[in-house]
Amino acid sequence: MNEKKLPTIKQLWQNRVTQTPNSVFLAENGKHYTYSEIDQKVNQKVKELEQYHVKSNDIISVQFELDLEDIVTILACIKLDAVVNPLNPHYDIDEAKDLVNRFKPYLIISQKAPRGRDTFYSIGNIKNYNSTLQGDCKIFVRNVRADIFRSDSNSADAPVLILNTSGTTGAVKGVVLSNKNVLSAEYAYNDAFNITSKDMILMPSGLYHAIGFHHGLISTIMAGSSMAILRNYSVENLAQVIKNEPVTFIDSVPTVIYDILFNIKNLNCLNKLLVGGDKLRPDLLRQADKREIPIYNCYGSTEVVPFSYTPADYFEEKEHFTTALKPMKNIDVRIMVHGQEITSPNIEGTIEVKGPVIFKGYLLDPKKTKNSFDGEWFNTGDYGHYNYDGLLKVDGRNSEKIIRGGENISAAEVEDKVGKCTNVKEVAVLGIPDVRLGQRIGAFISLKDPKQDLTKPKLISKLKEQNVDKKFWPERIWIVDSLPKTANGKIKKYILRQEVGA
Repeated sequence: MNEKKLPTIKQLWQNRVTQTPNSVFLAENGKHYTYSEIDQKVNQKVKELEQYHVKSNDIISVQFELDLEDIVTILACIKLDAVVNPLNPHYDIDEAKDLVNRFKPYLIISQKAPRGRDTFYSIGNIKNYNSTLQGDCKIFVRNVRADIFRSDSNSADAPVLILNTSGTTGAVKGVVLSNKNVLSAEYAYNDAFNITSKDMILMPSGLYHAIGFHHGLISTIMAGSSMAILRNYSVENLAQVIKNEPVTFIDSVPTVIYDILFNIKNLNCLNKLLVGGDKLRPDLLRQADKREIPIYNCYGSTEVVPFSYTPADYFEEKEHFTTALKPMKNIDVRIMVHGQEITSPNIEGTIEVKGPVIFKGYLLDPKKTKNSFDGEWFNTGDYGHYNYDGLLKVDGRNSEKIIRGGENISAAEVEDKVGKCTNVKEVAVLGIPDVRLGQRIGAFISLKDPKQDLTKPKLISKLKEQNVDKKFWPERIWIVDSLPKTANGKIKKYILRQEVGA
């Protein structure tokens, strides 16, 4: 069967297991597992989940660290024709409960957190759910199905995946992706970067991230290649896997790429680096050239994974120093300014995208979905321009998002959490440039009582008391008399950014 005609991820997996049962699919902690061996584990997991009476189109939320059990559970959900919703294991309790209340998954499968994170496992009870323990997992079963999706599970347009992303408001959004969305993205991805059965990707990103699910799991299955996974991230663990496994490429966020280029001497079989989650910075390009390894941007968002990439021939033409992008196969890109399409170089506008990879919509939020589109065109919220060669240059994201180590953090959510602290009158949060992480969290704070000093340690202590997860803690704070505002009372963040630059 021609894999390019397969309408579903389930069929893609079944076809791959039939074609190359004895090829290595997964490497973890020095152990190798073939496609056939993983499929046997998946079938056993299917039997375990069937006792909870899972039906096609049920939403199953899974919260794991990146490990063998994570991959097996997700593939089992796909085999059951469920809509799988991988969750970030670093969600705090408030985020977790809000997600459940809005998305109403039928099952929640949560692994016990080895690093003491606030996972669903740590929640005693959830309203409308019964819970049971199974090994190192806690499984919550909803009393009454929400029946959110009703579709033919064998259809290319059937929903198969929900990835969560933080927006500018702070509330987690559920990005619903169909089989066609995911498979179209990875056919284009494998074609753009010439991924074959001889490749092995090293995946530091969890499957709750678009890079991990799409470019780690699906791309690998599609190519019949191999995937090495890293549960506990550290430079030492990363170096060990690169040394011991025939890793040919890594696709990750700039923070990981920084660690590879600046802190790992032996790159072994590594022959290319791909960067998603944020655009490449000049220091990474220079260091990659020094290490004699090509490094390419792969740019997109959770809603459209990915829509553009740096072509290898253009990268060579520009002597290994470019972040310019061309659209992936079957993708159209345009730049819009005040409702007009711009084709001239060096004019910044909003980037809009059209094609089969575009997501189906935001879960249970038709208004948000509608407002994100102009006809067939999805508004990415990113700003960019064309260079003189007609390629796309991304200038930046929406100013209300902070991209720290490849993770989107809502400035509004940080502002909400800091604003609840004693003696905080007003707060404005923005991203502060950082060499390794891309951005760190900065906060300008005015006080109710200026006589009561507020230092960063005091602020962190107050956030800890509120059980606010570490990812929301400001890393730089400025205490100001007042925040600059427009006549309508909106904070002028561009002035604050100028102050940071100064």
